[in-house]
Amino acid sequence: MRIAQMLDTLNWGGAQKMQLFLVQSLCPLGVDVTVISLNRSLNSPLPAQLEAAGARVVVFPFPKLFNLISFFKLAGFLHRERFDLVHGYLTYSNILGSLAGRLSGTRFSGSFRNAGYDSGRISARRAKIESFCLRHFADGILANGYAVAEFGHRQVGADISIDVLPNAVDMNIIPQLSREEKQSLRRELVGNADRPLILSVGRLTPQKGFDHLLQAFALVRKKHSNAALAIAGAGRQREVLEAQVRALGLDGHAFLLGQRDDAPSLLAVADVYVNSSLLEGTPVSVLEAMAAGLPIVATSVGDTPYLLESDAGILVPPAQPEKMAEALIELLTNSAQRDALGKSAKARAQEKYSPRVWTRNLLTYYAKFTPTAQEHLKKLDEVTHA
Repeated sequence: MRIAQMLDTLNWGGAQKMQLFLVQSLCPLGVDVTVISLNRSLNSPLPAQLEAAGARVVVFPFPKLFNLISFFKLAGFLHRERFDLVHGYLTYSNILGSLAGRLSGTRFSGSFRNAGYDSGRISARRAKIESFCLRHFADGILANGYAVAEFGHRQVGADISIDVLPNAVDMNIIPQLSREEKQSLRRELVGNADRPLILSVGRLTPQKGFDHLLQAFALVRKKHSNAALAIAGAGRQREVLEAQVRALGLDGHAFLLGQRDDAPSLLAVADVYVNSSLLEGTPVSVLEAMAAGLPIVATSVGDTPYLLESDAGILVPPAQPEKMAEALIELLTNSAQRDALGKSAKARAQEKYSPRVWTRNLLTYYAKFTPTAQEHLKKLDEVTHA
């Protein structure tokens, strides 16, 4: 089976993490994977990681959405390559991939990955164009969660079929660090290894709600003055958040770590994980925190409530720092509750979000478009029972 995965960019994010996971899962089964990026992703480690995992990476830079030269180059490439399926992620890929697929005679599956739009990045006009293209030109649509699928139906119509495949997590990504290694990393992050460490990971964009998290953390410090907050990620809001850290008097207590390539190690040394997003799909960062066995406080957006069912975490309303602070204070005060929530989260991740189940369900979805997927399902069975 020859498939192409199309993304708006290969800069690091949730969709990109799952893309690497996909390549690592499918290439060993003999699937020929090409990853198409619609933007040059300077300084991103992902292209090299994808190639190391067995994928071919191709870039078709679009300086703007409707660039005819870039579009016809993309359509010509799809026509020449004769992929069994092109699978698009994110808004530009859904629009351009569905149109280029139709023009080149290539089957195309679009995706919804959030239960809403970030209005700072996607205009209402562009959202309407995406919905129109998916409704009329896509051969299928895949959502990464149930709340995401509900949003997708509101966009393209209830009569359009949307399959659901929640993200998965590799339980082996969290490193087993020695006590000395943990202490050393904690000192690097926040100065004092004995400080209670709250961690959050994500792009520094309004969608992630880090301004609300900083407000909540300022309240937490009134009860737990020694607590530290570390936020790992890069993005356009960095200067705004740095100014907020200073304004709230959080210098030396809240740390913006920038882009890190050791997020699993950060999870291994944290005490509590927090997700403050205003908008989500099925957040990979929360799944990874579950795999690390961390107690989690998260906003009840997107598919996060499904992830944290069965007492696997504490849900709070979005954009309400007081509620988030109350939950964080509760966890920092009660070590027994932290331990219980962490164990429950890890058990749920192992049971419900296994990589092998995800791979099987993805190949089953692809089999709707190409019969060649069946041979890779057989190989997966052989590996499973070996």
